[in-house]
This record gives sequence, structure tokens and C-alpha cells, in this order.
Amino acid sequence: MKSTQSLLSKLQAPVKGCLQQGLMEGLRSFSARALGSQTEVGLSILAEAANLPSTSNTAGVQLQQTRGMGYAYARKTADKDYVHTAHTLAFGQTQLTDYIIKTVPKFVKMAVVGPGQSTLLYQEPTIYTTPDSLLPLMTFLRDHVQTQFKCLIDITAVDFPERAARFEVVYHLLSPRWNNRIRVKVCVDEVTPVPSIWKIFNTANWFERETWDMFGVFFSGHPDLRRILSDYGFTGHPLRKDFPLSGYTEVRYDYGKKRVVSEPLELTQEFRYFDFNSPWETLNR
Repeated sequence: MKSTQSLLSKLQAPVKGCLQQGLMEGLRSFSARALGSQTEVGLSILAEAANLPSTSNTAGVQLQQTRGMGYAYARKTADKDYVHTAHTLAFGQTQLTDYIIKTVPKFVKMAVVGPGQSTLLYQEPTIYTTPDSLLPLMTFLRDHVQTQFKCLIDITAVDFPERAARFEVVYHLLSPRWNNRIRVKVCVDEVTPVPSIWKIFNTANWFERETWDMFGVFFSGHPDLRRILSDYGFTGHPLRKDFPLSGYTEVRYDYGKKRVVSEPLELTQEFRYFDFNSPWETLNR
């Protein structure tokens, strides 16, 4: 009898989670096979477990059910793609964003979902955060069982010179497990550093070097923050809106010195702004 009671106590914890998924009939058959003559005792314990309060809220249970449906949809054949597309669209519009906001509210500054941030078909949510909350938010998105954004797709930036925090550093993440995408943004000015996430995602190493090279956004904690696309002695950051199209310097081969030299830019004529309709007519500045 003691062995039976110990077995029932071990089964009681996983039984609670199974009851939340609506598997009562499967539990009855499992109890009959596992407990034998003690089936009635097992069913009484199951009933008690069903009456116990659940530790997860309604949003968590709903998310788990939706995740299960999404995983089932992903395993369907190619002729059922429309089911998975509809599920991804509905999930990205509301449920994923709401779950992240309710789970880690102190890491989320603002959340945006809609065609203004993504395509009309796949409306990936956009999470705005601060530099101080970037590392814990990225760790949560990567490791949490309901998110599992294990893949860092890209890191880039957008320049808005008219804003005080002119740069939006953009992170694109992919969850291969749940087939979801999310976008994380951090707004900083020219002198505010952004924490490097290369310890969380190894692929961030070169992405952050590229963003530093093109926009001049400094990533604190980066092991080797050097230019990656332009020359080491290059002046300025080419993708800033205030960077001139002609640049500041020019590179040419000096036959007298027998090497490539970099010198200040000298234009033979004034730089002209051309109209798309007629390239021979200049526009007023």
C-alpha cells in the first residue's frame, strides 16, 4: 500500500499539467494500466488535482494551446499552408505581444504591431526597449520556453537626424521552434552606447561591427569593435543621413609613390542635384 501511495504522489504533479490540456480520458486509461486494482484511488487523486488552483494565468494557458496548434500546423503537408499562414498572422497580431508585455513588463518600453512595422501578410511585433533592458530582454526571448528566438537574423540601424535619439538600433529574431519572428528596437543618440549581445548571440559580432562602421553606433562590451566594410582610416559613417554623397576623402593610386593614397576630396565642379526626369537640369537647393 505504501508503494502504491508513493507512486500516486509521483504521478500527482504531472497529472495536474495534463488536466489543464483536457486529457481526462487518456488519464483514466493510463491510471487503469499503471495502478491496476487501485484505479479508484488514483481517480480520486486526479479529481483532487483537478480542483486545485492553477499556477498559470489564462493568458499562459491560451498561449500554450495556441503553440500546440501552431506546432501541429507546421507539421502539415504543403497543401495546407493556408492554415499555418492564418495562424501565424493571428498569433503575431495579438497573443505574442500581449504575452511578452505581461511576462516581462519592465523590459518593454512600447510594443507596435501592424503594417507600419511589417508586411501586411506577416505582421511581426516590434518591441521597443532601453539599453539597460536590452540584455535581459534578449536572454528572455532566447531562452523562454514560449518564445525560443534562438536565431539572430540581423542587426542594423535607422537614422532620424531630426530626433534627439536619432538612431533606432534594430534586431530581427527568428524562432525556429514556433516559426515566429520578432523585431526589437533600441533608440539612442550619438554618444549613448548600446550593450553588445555577442555573448547571447555569437552572430552579433560582425553585425555590430557593421552597424558601428555604417552608422557610428557604439556597442559597449564588444570584443573587437573595428570597421568591417570600409577602410580602417575612413572618415565618417556612410549611412548617416548627414553624410555627403561624395564623401570626405578619395582614394587613388599614386604612380610617383607606387602605392594607394588617401587624400582630401577635390571636385572639379560643384556637386549637382539631378532630377529623375531630366538628368541635365539641376534642382534648387
